[in-house]
Amino acid sequence: MKKKNSIIFIFMILFLSSIVHSKSLKNFHFMKIYTLYEESKKELRKEHFDNAISILEKIKKNNIANIKNDKIQMHLIYAYYKNLNFNTALKNTEEFIRFYPKHPNIDYVIYMQCLIKISLDKNIFFNILPIEYHKNDINHAVNAFFQLKNFIYQYPNSSYVINAKKNLIYLKNRLSENEFKILKFYFSHKEYIAVINRGEEMIEKYSETPAARKALIYIEKSYKALKIFDTAKKISKIILLNKTQET
Repeated sequence: MKKKNSIIFIFMILFLSSIVHSKSLKNFHFMKIYTLYEESKKELRKEHFDNAISILEKIKKNNIANIKNDKIQMHLIYAYYKNLNFNTALKNTEEFIRFYPKHPNIDYVIYMQCLIKISLDKNIFFNILPIEYHKNDINHAVNAFFQLKNFIYQYPNSSYVINAKKNLIYLKNRLSENEFKILKFYFSHKEYIAVINRGEEMIEKYSETPAARKALIYIEKSYKALKIFDTAKKISKIILLNKTQET
């Protein structure tokens, strides 16, 4: 009986010591993650983005308990964006939205996603110069445009809405200028019906942009080339009215 009791006693000691050891390991792991996380924040403040990314990726890889995982992911999005690594930044936003669709800071991540797409569009644009503008890939700009419109609608009280509206104006000008280049391309090939259709679509979508006002001139010229002079005169009056309002 004594032998049995001693076995039970030894087993209890081993069991309790394993619990203590497990807790101490968890505490050690937590402290290690916390220390690295604080270090990464310092690197971000110093704008040492390579260092911050290296630390954050290390935490993410070894963060078995998912301690501050959402914040680590947000910092990675920002660090990759500032480091001009837009594709990896975009991948991180997609991952965050997938794992935390109802996160209290989801508006920040979606807004960052829009900024990344705008940056990807600019990156493409500057890399392809000086080829013809009408051949540009505008997918990132289009995606950012519709996502920003949706963002403003979904998160009207977000602190990023004011900047989102400014970016929306930029994208309207960007997309309307692209449309205008296509319109000019059609005009140079004497495709006047295509010029008129493209121009009318531009005015409907981007009426407040300078490119839409420039399109009117080519619409007028196209109607004259097609010998539809009555409509050309009407367009001419609209052009004069716009010039009067500008002055």
